[in-house]
Amino acid sequence: MKAKPIVMLGLDAFDPGTAWRLARAGHLPAIAGLFRGGSRCRVRNPYGLFVGSIWISLATGNRPERHGYHCWDEIDVDTYVRRMNALSWDKATPFWETLSRAGRRLAVIDVPHTRAGKDFNGLHVSEYGCHDRHFGFNTWPPARAADIEAAFAHSPVLGINSYATKEFASDDYIHRAGRLRTIGEERAFYLDLQRGLAAKRDLLSALIREEQWDLFLGVFGESHAVGHQQWHLHDAGHPRFDPASRAAVGCDPLLEVYRAIDAGVADLIAAAGPDATILVLMSHGMGAHHDGGHLLDEVLTAIDWHDRGPPPLAGPRDIARRAIRALPIPVRAAIGRAGRVRGFAAPYARARQRFFLEPNNGVYGGIRINLAGREPRGCVLPEEFDQVCRDLEGDLLELVNVDTGKPAVRNVRRCDAYHGRSATDTMPDLFVDWDRSAPIETVRSAKTGTIHAAYRGWRTGDHRPAGLLLARGDGFSPNKRMPGIDVEDLAPSIAARMGVALDDVDGQAVSWLSGAALQ
Repeated sequence: MKAKPIVMLGLDAFDPGTAWRLARAGHLPAIAGLFRGGSRCRVRNPYGLFVGSIWISLATGNRPERHGYHCWDEIDVDTYVRRMNALSWDKATPFWETLSRAGRRLAVIDVPHTRAGKDFNGLHVSEYGCHDRHFGFNTWPPARAADIEAAFAHSPVLGINSYATKEFASDDYIHRAGRLRTIGEERAFYLDLQRGLAAKRDLLSALIREEQWDLFLGVFGESHAVGHQQWHLHDAGHPRFDPASRAAVGCDPLLEVYRAIDAGVADLIAAAGPDATILVLMSHGMGAHHDGGHLLDEVLTAIDWHDRGPPPLAGPRDIARRAIRALPIPVRAAIGRAGRVRGFAAPYARARQRFFLEPNNGVYGGIRINLAGREPRGCVLPEEFDQVCRDLEGDLLELVNVDTGKPAVRNVRRCDAYHGRSATDTMPDLFVDWDRSAPIETVRSAKTGTIHAAYRGWRTGDHRPAGLLLARGDGFSPNKRMPGIDVEDLAPSIAARMGVALDDVDGQAVSWLSGAALQ
C-alpha cells in the first residue's frame, strides 16, 4: 500500500509563544485547529548555533559539526581575518535527494540555505522568497524558473536581486535609506512584505495542486523578516514602540503577517486533502533584540588587558594604542568603537589576545580561545585551556547592566559540551547567553570598568531557540503534547514515514513521528 502523502509547511522564525497566544485569541484559526486536532512537540535546535544551522540540520539530519555551517561569517583560523563563510553542500545530502533516488515524487520550495539544480524526481525551487539568501533563484527542472517568474512575481522584499549569488538578507536593505526606517518606509516595507506573501501563497497553492506529491515541503519566510524588522511595532514593551507610529503604519505588522501566513496554511491543508499527513514547523522563536553582542569585543579586550597588561610596544600602532589606553574611559571607548568594523577588532589585535569574539549570528555571543597549536599565534597552552575558560566565565558573569543593575549575562557555556569539535572548525569555544529582558548598552565590572556603546542596528527583533512542531494525521492524537525531538530527527522520521531509511545521519527516526506504530 502506498504511503499517504505528507505536507510539511515551514514557518521560518514564527515565534511559537506568540503563535499560541494569537491562536487562543482567535487570530490564527488554522494553527488553532492544529493545536486542537493534532499532536505537538517542542523542537530542540542546536545550542548556541541554532540561528545559522537550523534549516541545514533539518535538511540533512546532521548536527552542525557534520554539515559544517553555523554562521554567515567567521574568523579565518589561519589569518585571524574576518570573512564571509560561503555555504557549501559538499559535506551533507538533503534528505529529499535520498527520497528522490528512492522513487518518491517530491516538491520542495524555499527551504532556507538550500539550493536547487540537481536532477530531482519532482520540483525543487530555492530562493524564490527566502530571508536567507546565498545562491540566487533557481529551480529543478531549470525551465520552471521562467514559468514561475511569468506567473508569480518575486517578492518586492524577499525577492529583490533575485539572481544575486551572495550571502545577504534582503529585508535588511529594502525601504531603508538611513540607519532606521522612517514611518513611511515602515509602511512601505510592511505593504511590500504582504504583497510578496500573497505571491508566495499563490505559488504554493498552485504547486500543491499540480499533482499528488508524496512529499510537499514549502516554507514561508515572511515571518522571519517581519520579526527582525518590525518587532518594535508589535511589542508594546520594546523601547522603540510608539502607538502613533503603529497607527501611522496602519496595523500591527507582525500580527497581520502571521494572520496571512495562517490563511496560507489553511489553504494548503485544504488542498492536501483529508488523507494527508500535515506537519507544520515553527522553526524557532523571536523576541526583542536585547543583547550585548556589540560590546563583547571591547569587554574581552578589557579583561585580557586587566589580567596581562597592554601588549608590549612594537611599533607606531602600539604606541598609539598605549596612548589611547591612558585616556578616560568614555573617550577611549569612543575611539575604540570608531576603529572597529561592525564591532570586530582588527586581525592583529585578535592574534595577540588570549580570546576574541567569534561571529555567531548575535543571539549567543561567541568567544574563541587563541589556542596554541590551533591558532597560528596561539598564546593559551592546551593545558591552560580549561582554566582560561573557567576564569573568563566568571569574569563575564560579573558584568552588570548599568541601566538595570542586573547581571548582563545569564550563562556562559562551553561549545564542546554540546557539539563535536575539530581542529579546523570555526565554532566558538564559549557561548555567552545574554540577559535579554532589557537593552544592554552599558556594562561594568571590576575588571572592565564601564563600557558603553548604543546598539546601532536596525533589527528590533532577534531569535529565540525553541521550535515547535504541529502534526495531524494517522497516528497523531488530538490535542496531545508529545516528547520533544531534536531538529535533526525530522529528516529520518519523515523519510521513515515514507518507507525510506536514511544512512549515516545524526538524527534518529522518532517512533511516534515516523509512523512506526502504524506499520
